[in-house]
Amino acid sequence: MDKKGVGVVVVLLFLTVFGAFFVGTVFQHQVAVQENTGTATATIQSTDIDIKTDDEGDESYSPVVVYEYTVDGETYENRNVFPGGFQRWRDSRAWAEDIVAEHGVGSEATINYNPNDPSRAYLRNDGLPSGWIWGIVYAVVAFLGAGWLIRTGIRRWRQRNLIKNTPTQKVRSLSMGPSEMKGKAVTDDLETIRAPFSDDDCVIAEYEIEEYDDDDDDSGGSWRTVKEGVLHTPFYLDDGTGKVLVRPDDEATYDLDPEDRTTTYVDSSGKEPDPIRRFVEVENIGFPSNMPGKENDRRYSQNLVLPDEGVYVFGTVHPRDGASSSTENPDMLAVGKVDEDMMEEPMFLISDDEEKDLVGRRRWTLWHLPVGGLFIVASFVVLLITFGPGLGVSLPVLF
Repeated sequence: MDKKGVGVVVVLLFLTVFGAFFVGTVFQHQVAVQENTGTATATIQSTDIDIKTDDEGDESYSPVVVYEYTVDGETYENRNVFPGGFQRWRDSRAWAEDIVAEHGVGSEATINYNPNDPSRAYLRNDGLPSGWIWGIVYAVVAFLGAGWLIRTGIRRWRQRNLIKNTPTQKVRSLSMGPSEMKGKAVTDDLETIRAPFSDDDCVIAEYEIEEYDDDDDDSGGSWRTVKEGVLHTPFYLDDGTGKVLVRPDDEATYDLDPEDRTTTYVDSSGKEPDPIRRFVEVENIGFPSNMPGKENDRRYSQNLVLPDEGVYVFGTVHPRDGASSSTENPDMLAVGKVDEDMMEEPMFLISDDEEKDLVGRRRWTLWHLPVGGLFIVASFVVLLITFGPGLGVSLPVLF
C-alpha cells in the first residue's frame, strides 16, 4: 500500500471539507448577483449590529439593516445586506458601524431583487465574501496534490512494468544500460554505516522520527514526523557469478521490506537508548520536554539492509571512473545514478524484498490517476465559481 499517497488523499479530503464552507459562501454570493437583476427603491426601517462571541471571548460584528420595498404592488421586508442568504461577520466593529451609518432609518436605497422571487434581495454588493481567498488556497493545494498523485501513479505503474517485464541478469554477463540484478549485499573492502537507532552495521538505513502532538481540542492527538530520511553507502551485489559495485543515491527509490521495520517507543519522561541519543545529538534534532500523558512521546523507526542480506537492484550499469566505456568486466562496472544525457536511466530502485512483492505493492497504483483527476476537477470548479461570473460565465442554480 502506498501510505504516502493515502496520506495525501486524506489531507486533501480534510481540506475539501474545510474549504467547502468558504467556496459555498462564494457560490451563494455569485448566484445571488447573477439572479437578482431587478432593482427597486427601498426604505430603511431599522438598523442594528449583531455581536457574537467565540469560546476565547473574541467578538465578531455584523451589520443589520431592515428595509422595505415594493415590486408589482406587493410590499416585501428584507434584512439581507449582502448577496447570498448568509450574514457576513468581521472582527471590526467600525466596519459594521460604517455600513449602518450609511443607511439611516427612513432613508432610501436602491436594492437588487430576484424577478422570479422578489422576496429574495440584497442591499449592497461590496465584493466577494472575505473567505474567498481560502477557496483559492484550497484550489492551488488541491491542484498540486492532484498533480503529485497522478505523477506518482504513473511512476509506480512504470516501475511495476519494468520490474515485472525485465529479465534478471547475471553479474558476469552484465551489459551497459538498464539492468535488473539479484544477489547479496556485501562490503568486502568497503565501509559500512552505523544504523541510526541501533548498534547494527548496515549499507542502507531508512529512518523516521515521530512525535506525539496532543491537540488541545477533543479531536485527539496525532503523530507528526520530526525527521525522516535514508542513509546509504556503496556496496557490492554478489550473485555467485561475480560482484558489481552499487552506488546508492539520494534520488534512488528505496522500497524495503515493511516487515523488517522496527520501532522504538520512548516516553517523553524516559531516556533514549544510547544509539538513538547519539543520532539525535549528531543530527542536532533536540530532545522533547517531559509532558504528561502521550504528549511529546516519540517513535524511532528504522528499516535496514544489512551486510550479506539479499537485495534486488534495478539500475543503470555504467563504467567506473577511469574504465573504458566498452568494458564488460564486472569489476570495472558500477550501478548508480548517471547523466541521463549520456545514458538512459528509466529507474534506480534498491530493495531487500522479493520481486513478486515489489510488483504486488504496485498492482493497484493506478488508483492515483482518477483520484488525482477528481481533485483537479475540484480545483477548477473553485476557480470557475470565484472568477467565472466576472468573465461572463453563468453558474448553475442548484436550488
